[in-house]
Amino acid sequence: MTTPTSGSAIREILSRKTLPVFSAFFFWSFGTGGLWLVRPLFAYEIGGTFFLVALISSASAMPRVIIGPITGYLTDRFGRRPFVVIGAALHIAALTGDFFVQEYWQFLVFEVVAGTGIAVYMTSANVLMADATRTGTRGRAVAARQVSNRIGNFAGPVVAGLIAATFGLRWVFLFIAVTKFMVILVTLFLIKETREPTTPKPANQPGQRASRMPDLSMFKSKTFLSLALGTVALGLVNGGTGVFRTLFPPQAEAIAGLSALQIGNLIAVAGLAGLLSSVPTGMAVDRWGRKRPLLLGLLATALGTYFMAITGDLSSALLAVVVFGLAESLGQGSLQVYAMDQAPADRRGAFLGMWLLFTNIGQITGPLVIGSIADAYGFKTGFLVVVVALIAAAVVMAMLGRDTRTEARAQESRPDS
Repeated sequence: MTTPTSGSAIREILSRKTLPVFSAFFFWSFGTGGLWLVRPLFAYEIGGTFFLVALISSASAMPRVIIGPITGYLTDRFGRRPFVVIGAALHIAALTGDFFVQEYWQFLVFEVVAGTGIAVYMTSANVLMADATRTGTRGRAVAARQVSNRIGNFAGPVVAGLIAATFGLRWVFLFIAVTKFMVILVTLFLIKETREPTTPKPANQPGQRASRMPDLSMFKSKTFLSLALGTVALGLVNGGTGVFRTLFPPQAEAIAGLSALQIGNLIAVAGLAGLLSSVPTGMAVDRWGRKRPLLLGLLATALGTYFMAITGDLSSALLAVVVFGLAESLGQGSLQVYAMDQAPADRRGAFLGMWLLFTNIGQITGPLVIGSIADAYGFKTGFLVVVVALIAAAVVMAMLGRDTRTEARAQESRPDS
C-alpha cells in the first residue's frame, strides 16, 4: 500500500467530500461551546447545588447508553445522513423547550430529550467521518475535524457569554438552536451519503441453523478492552457532560469568584489550546501510531484535571484550562482514530455505536460521582478521583493495548475490504 505524498494527502483530507462534513462539525461545536457555558450555570441558578448541576449533565448523557448503539446499527442499514438530521432536530426541540422552563424538573426533562438527539447525532456523525477517511491519512483527517470543532468551541463560549451578559442565560439556548439548524441545512444540501453497499452474507447450508445472536467477535480482544477503559476514563472529564464542562464553571463561580463572562472566556481558551494542538496530534498519530499519543493524552489530561482540583483564582483557572485544552485534543483525537481503526468496514456503525457507549458511561457516572463528592468533601477530592482513573487507564493501555495502524492498513489493502 503506497503512502500518500504531502500534497495528495492534503487534497484527500480537504476534498469536496470532506469539507462539508467539517463545516457541519463546526456549526455543531459552535453551539455546543455555548452549551458548555449555559447548561451548568443555568442548572446551578435554578437547582442551587452542585449535585443537581451534575444530575443535569448525567441526565443528558444517560439516553446515549441505549440510543448510541441502536443508532450505530441503524446507520449500517439505512445510511448516516438521515440520523445526523434527526439528531440535530431533536436537539433543537429540546433547546427551544429550555428557553421556556421555569422549574428544575422541566429543565431535567428537556435535557433528556437533548441527550437523545446528541446521541443520534454523535454516533451517525462519527460513523460518517470514519467512512470519509482511510488509515494512511486518518489521523490528519480527524485533526482537521478537530480544528473545525475547536474553532467552534473557541467562538461558542465567547458569543454565549456576551449573550448571557446582555440578555440573560436562557437566551443562549436559542442561539444554540440556530447553530443546530445550520447543521441540518449543510447535511441536506452539501453532504452525500457515505454508507457503502454491503455484500450479502452467504446463505446457510442445508441443515445449518441461522444464528440469532449478533457477531460480537470484534469486541473480544485486549485492544478493544484497553480502548474501552481509556474511553471511559476520558469520558469522565471530556465532552459536554464531562466534569470539566459540568463542574468547572460552577466551581470557578462559587470558589474562584469568576463571572459568567470570565468563565466563558476560560472555556474558549481551552478550545483555543485544543485548536493549537489538533494538527500536531493528527501528524503524530499518522507518523508514530495511535498508542503512544493516546497514552500521552491520558496522562496530560490527568495533569490538567489536577490543576482544576487546585483552582482558586483566575490565574490558576487559566493554567488549568490551557493544560486541559492541549490534553483534550491529544487524548480525544488519538482515541477517535484508535476506535475508527478497529471498526470493520461492513459493521462500522455497530462498532462505533458500541464504542460511544463507553464514552457515555464515563459522562454519566463522572458528574454524579464527582458532584456528590464535591458537595460532601470539596471539589479537590472529587477531581483527584478523576486523576486516579486516568492514570489507571493509561497503565492498562500501556500493558494491553496494541497499535492499530498496521492492522487497519492490512485490512484496507485486502481486495474485498
